[in-house]
Amino acid sequence: MGTHPFNSGKVRASVRNVIGTAVAVPLLFSAMPAMAQSQQEEMQDLRDQIQQMQQRFDEMQQQQEQMAQEQSSPRSDDQLVSKSEDGEGFMVGDTNIKVNGYFKFDAIYDFEDDHDALLGPSDAIGTLNAKGTDSPGDGDFGVTVKQTRLKIATTTPTEFGDLGGYIEMDFYGKPYDESFDSAPSPRVRRAYLTFGNWLIGRDWSTFSDFNYGTTLNFYGPQAQLFERQAQVRYTMAAGEDTTVDFALENPGGGTVVAGDTVLQAPGAGDPANDTTDGIGTENKVPDVVVRLQSSSGPLSFQAAAIGRYLEADISDGTLDGDEQSTVGYGLNLGGSLSLPTGTTFMLSSVYGEGIGKYFYAPAGGADAYVTTDGQLEAIERYGFIGTISQELTPTLTTNVIYGKGFSESPDDFVGATDELHDESSTLAVNLLYTPVDPLTFGIEYNRAEYEQQNGVDADAQNVQFSTIYNF
Repeated sequence: MGTHPFNSGKVRASVRNVIGTAVAVPLLFSAMPAMAQSQQEEMQDLRDQIQQMQQRFDEMQQQQEQMAQEQSSPRSDDQLVSKSEDGEGFMVGDTNIKVNGYFKFDAIYDFEDDHDALLGPSDAIGTLNAKGTDSPGDGDFGVTVKQTRLKIATTTPTEFGDLGGYIEMDFYGKPYDESFDSAPSPRVRRAYLTFGNWLIGRDWSTFSDFNYGTTLNFYGPQAQLFERQAQVRYTMAAGEDTTVDFALENPGGGTVVAGDTVLQAPGAGDPANDTTDGIGTENKVPDVVVRLQSSSGPLSFQAAAIGRYLEADISDGTLDGDEQSTVGYGLNLGGSLSLPTGTTFMLSSVYGEGIGKYFYAPAGGADAYVTTDGQLEAIERYGFIGTISQELTPTLTTNVIYGKGFSESPDDFVGATDELHDESSTLAVNLLYTPVDPLTFGIEYNRAEYEQQNGVDADAQNVQFSTIYNF
């Protein structure tokens, strides 16, 4: 196309001249009856030419308007942002980007104390230790939006296959303050890339099991397998609707309880036991996880196993210990069954030694302990979660979720075992109302119980109202 601007005025003048000629010619020809037939044919040809010229004029005018619009736009023909072909997400160059998540508003009344939107068994025993009682009467009300979540997923085609990325954030970031009125701070929950069968980055542990119902309480049920950490995972198909995962995962974050005779490492300790010093495990070997998942119609299940190598420096001049180690392991079995009545049954179970960082009983439970002769031993833990979920109507669903976790009393523990965790449980009963797909209102009753090895127990409870908008 030339560089000269299109002159619509000249084109209009040309069209008017042609139209004038078209009018004059038939008047002249009408005075010549002998040539009427040929004149009519020529008139029809002129009309066709005029119509073609008018059509061409309209096309040129549209081109001029389009050129003017493109010149005023900051985007070139190769636009930076465009809509994806499948209508899902948008394109930035060759990369497809999808943004979703949810807004969550929680209003909670705690009967015993201010536990924010997190209520677990350690909160119950914490209130007892701090106030000398866990009796109702010291209630607290608050609201928070910290559980609001943002997710970004990307897909970029390459000559070797699609390269994917994923980032998920909420607002429980540090500096962390459990009070309702503290300012929400963003934190990264998950961030990983996928390529073929590989996942590399931070994701839910491959040992995690989500065969339990929806809770409004952010902590969720007791005895859940709960950990997000850096890992490398390979997933392979093992038949129809069946996969097997192999993963090497970050071993860090574990804790060793060691009694008052061992110096406490900076930042270590058992959050469920404020009176017992602790030291952190040293990270020498990745945790190894294998998981099988399968589904067939209304039935799905998973089985997983984890192996761990735990090591810690337990010497302080009193014990004859130095670098001590032990082996930890865990076994998980879970599944769900959906019935035509709208009822779904779910079960998750776990048993292991040295799996405290994965096993919420309570959150942050120790992996190992030091014996009186300076050896390192893994702590035995086990538990289960049972769920009944019932669809009452197309817009109403109710869930009953009960979880219970147990810890065996350490043999030959170097310190006192009285205040160590023995057993704990949670019960959640909720009703969820979804008037339209993106919007859910919910109410939930939560009760948590904690018992120490010496038999001292405590409980806590709250009622929570939530509004969730999925986008």
